[in-house]
Amino acid sequence: MKGDIEFLKELVLQEIPAEPCGKHHKNIAFNTGLNCRDVRILIQKLRDDGYPICGTPQDGYWIARYSGELNITIKTLQNHCDSAMTTMNALIEAQKQLQKQEALNNGY
Repeated sequence: MKGDIEFLKELVLQEIPAEPCGKHHKNIAFNTGLNCRDVRILIQKLRDDGYPICGTPQDGYWIARYSGELNITIKTLQNHCDSAMTTMNALIEAQKQLQKQEALNNGY
């Protein structure tokens, strides 16, 4: 399986241009025969491997040519993390409320 992932990452990497030109995950999926979700996951894995892959809704994906190009992508990822943390905290609070209600219902 590890070899398959490496092959797929390389397949996706070959599709990512060196400058912003509107190449989105749908284009990469079409060109590679992968589905869009798998393309996004493989791009995440490539980023985890240290590839400086930028991405914006307007410009699609591209390999950063200089450090400043990563700023928008980093900010977008930070916003996603912040949003996920807010959602997680809200669910934790909801769970606590449910636990309190369950304790009351069970006479604890």
